[in-house]
Amino acid sequence: MPHKAILASAALAAGLTLTACGSGGGSAASAGSGGAAAASTPPQVCLQQYRSWNSGPEHAAGENLVTALNSLESALSGSDVATTGAALQDAGQAAKVLALYPIPKCADPKGYWHAGLVRIQAAADNAGSAKGQQVLTLAEGALKQMPVLDRQLAAELKQTVPGLNQNK
Repeated sequence: MPHKAILASAALAAGLTLTACGSGGGSAASAGSGGAAAASTPPQVCLQQYRSWNSGPEHAAGENLVTALNSLESALSGSDVATTGAALQDAGQAAKVLALYPIPKCADPKGYWHAGLVRIQAAADNAGSAKGQQVLTLAEGALKQMPVLDRQLAAELKQTVPGLNQNK
């Protein structure tokens, strides 16, 4: 089932963002800063921003996205258009909420985390006017790049937030 593999990777990507990247719940100023600030943020400070984020409301928002993506996986694997459309709308809403807590630029200067959320939101927005097979295609297409974004984000985080995997 190709749908299942794509969506399982999307859920993994969302899970990775929840456990491996920070957001601006308590550090909104740093999250909105440009690339120059990202390059100058010491790794220890970036790690602290992540840890602060990980204990904030972003965690619950991320869990909601993972739940929505799992529901979308089930609906898509069954090729149920109505259920897939509703699940895609739920995933889009969860992605919009999670986007309110942006990852600090120091952790993800290339924007992989944001790109994944935007992809899910765009598919959900487009699904509102789609019919039949188009809904399934939108859901699959929106999530096709999630495994790539997941790998890119993981590689980036190893460089930008050293020590992340230690003593979580």
